[in-house]
Order: sequence, then structure tokens, then C-alpha cells
Amino acid sequence: MENRSETETSPFLSLFSALSYGIASMAMVFINKGILMQYSHSMTLLTLQQLATALLIHLGQQMGYTKARGVDMQTSKRLLPISLFYNANVAFALASLKGVNIPMYIAIKRLTPLAVLIAGFSSGKGKPTAQVTLSVLLTAAGVLVAALGDFSFDLFGYSMALTSVFFQTMYLVLVEKSGAEDGLSSVEIMFYNSFLSLPFLMFLIIVTGEFPNSLSLLFAKSILL
Repeated sequence: MENRSETETSPFLSLFSALSYGIASMAMVFINKGILMQYSHSMTLLTLQQLATALLIHLGQQMGYTKARGVDMQTSKRLLPISLFYNANVAFALASLKGVNIPMYIAIKRLTPLAVLIAGFSSGKGKPTAQVTLSVLLTAAGVLVAALGDFSFDLFGYSMALTSVFFQTMYLVLVEKSGAEDGLSSVEIMFYNSFLSLPFLMFLIIVTGEFPNSLSLLFAKSILL
């Protein structure tokens, strides 16, 4: 009786999870686009996002809401390339949002499954089924058609978005090879991504000249709000 009840509720939970993911994914794009229209310092924005993520996960761990192991040096060394690819993906995605409209940004990011498919096939992972290949190719063809009809074409924005697709593909491939085998949870991988990226991102915002003007501008806008 109990097993049947669990089976009956699983479709609802699956639908709820899918809808929640879709809403969160769309909201993230719109919120980032809205922020970047008012605040153009994308690297500083990324640094603050990663700092907030690391602090929230650490706080959740201390309060018992999340289960995550402490920082381990060996794991940090192993996950450093993953963290770099992850942050490169986010950085180029934020940069692309400055010039690419939201529908085209979402469409371009849909090329990621095609890139992952090619990367997996090239690494000897095996040939995917015909149905999977056809669906991915149709999605890529749809992106091409949408791009040809984009009257607000921005070469820089498109280049940034395609570069983001490349780094996202490398991130997903590396996570599959190392993160899953290490038995790390998604929360732990997220924490390592945020924690390991902070020194690199802080160095970048100083070298690019965003800091300290970006923080003073952010503080001024927060006061006005």
C-alpha cells in the first residue's frame, strides 16, 4: 500500500520539479538581464554572486540545513579545472546578455546539448540513439533559423554566448568524469566552485579596473533604491 502511494505521487513530484527548474532558469536569465541593464560590471556581479553562494552554503551547513564536507585540499586541486570552466561559462554568459536579447540568448544556450553530444562522441563515450541525435539536431537547426531572423544581431554578444556554450560543455564533461566519481553532491560541487573561484575573480576585477569603482557604484545604486 505504501509503495503504491509513493508510485502515485512520483509523477506529480516530477512535474513539480520540472516546472520549478523551468521557472528558476527563466527567472535567472530575466533577473541577470535586468541587473546588467542598470549595472554593467558583470565580473563584479559574478564575484558577488559566488561570494553569496559560498556564504549561504556554509551558513546552511553550520545550521544543519545542508550536508557538506569541509574543504579538502586534494578535492580542491581536483575540482579546480571544473571551477574555472564553470566561472568562465557564467562570465561569458553575463557578458553576452549585455548585447543579446533574452529569447536569442536562451536559444543559443540550447546548443549546449549538441556540443555535449559531440564532445562525448569524440571522447569515445559511444554513439547516442537516433532519437536523441535527431532531437538535438532539430534544436540546433531551430537556433540557426532564429539567429537568421534576429534583427538586433550583435556579433560581440553572439560570440560571448557561443564561448559560454563551449565552457559549459567542458564543465559538464568534467563534472561527469570527476564529480560523480568522487561521490560529491551537487551542493558540495557548487560550494567548491564558488570558494575556489573567489581569488581568481577578485584578481580579475582588480586587473580589469572594475574594482573599486564597481563597488562604489553598486553602493550608490542600492542607496537610491
